[in-house]
Amino acid sequence: MSDFAPVSTPMVTGRQFSKLEGSLMKDPSLYRQIVGSLQYLLTTRPDFAYSVNKLSQFMSEPTEEHYQGVK
Repeated sequence: MSDFAPVSTPMVTGRQFSKLEGSLMKDPSLYRQIVGSLQYLLTTRPDFAYSVNKLSQFMSEPTEEHYQGVK
């Protein structure tokens, strides 16, 4: 991810996530690990709270689209 440019918001604006979009991840533990790590970050960065809350709603069955949202 070192090739990506920084952005002013922690999440893409205007993006609606749904549990019906995209294909299920083959290894959802990667998604869960990343979102869990982001939850620890909330103690020092409360501006990420909305984004992490939206992404954590899909912990049971994350899709590739949700994973792209995490990245």
